[in-house]
Amino acid sequence: MFSSKTKLDVEKDIEEINNELIKLKDNAPYDEEIVNLINEIIETGGKRIRPLITLLCYEMISNKKRDNTSFAAACAIEIIHNASLLIDDIFDKDIFRRKKKSFYLKFSTFSAISMSYSLSSLAFGLALKTKLLEIVEELTKATQNLAISLFLEQKFRNANTKMTQEEALLLIDRKTTTLFEAASVIGVLLNQATQEDREKMKDFGKYFGRAFQLRDDLLSITATEEEIGKTSVITDIKNRIQTYIVLVAMEQAAEEDKKKLEEYYIEKKELDVEKIRTLIKRSGAIKTVAKLVNEYIEKAMSILKSYPESTARNKLIEITRFLSLNL
Repeated sequence: MFSSKTKLDVEKDIEEINNELIKLKDNAPYDEEIVNLINEIIETGGKRIRPLITLLCYEMISNKKRDNTSFAAACAIEIIHNASLLIDDIFDKDIFRRKKKSFYLKFSTFSAISMSYSLSSLAFGLALKTKLLEIVEELTKATQNLAISLFLEQKFRNANTKMTQEEALLLIDRKTTTLFEAASVIGVLLNQATQEDREKMKDFGKYFGRAFQLRDDLLSITATEEEIGKTSVITDIKNRIQTYIVLVAMEQAAEEDKKKLEEYYIEKKELDVEKIRTLIKRSGAIKTVAKLVNEYIEKAMSILKSYPESTARNKLIEITRFLSLNL
């Protein structure tokens, strides 16, 4: 858990980010109806981890206070993230997002797709305000990866073949890690940092992003909806998505359990969702993947600790440590 001081500081940071997002909405170059829809998306909340990472990486490298330019870059990352969630919910047929009805169900699929385009254009407009082409390039790469991840996910979901663990990690990198890498790298690009800093922050984003997604996948197996605040806790199982933990379970499970998992995920036979969770838990995959999560966290923190001590660095370390698992 965060120390009480860090928790308070992070809450203040998130409030600042939310205030900046509200300002952007109010100044968005769209008519009132579109602005109201943007407001609907912003008000669904979120952890705001990605923009927070951008701001803290900027402060850690530069020793400068955040300014309008750093906020513009941070908000661009968060807006792209929200644009991608609108499409994800359509693909996954999720009913709720952050305890509220998914945007495409509340309005329409067309509205969700249209708003995803609108948010993306708003994000790139913000990136251009930084007057740093490299930041636009980082955001472009991340957006391309998000688009490719949807194609890959559907391809794997519809195929009657077993994914490899390497393919599952590739999908994580395209879908989740890419925005954490962009958030970290953009933070240092704002200070025109060295190539070494860029590479280190890209690695930090990769390790953080993998730990973040694998932790999320683990909690979808071990936790209840109430514990993690998600109403779609079993969506991945229902959609037969071969997550990394599922593939580890298939590898480690006893022969009979392995056969049942393959029947469900590969042959698409019907099986009770809770039964699938039980099979995964019984395989020992939870401890295996939790260990990998903690290894990624250690690598991410090692990179942070290579920088001089500062308030920003210490916050990043605590945020990273918060992902640790003891399962």
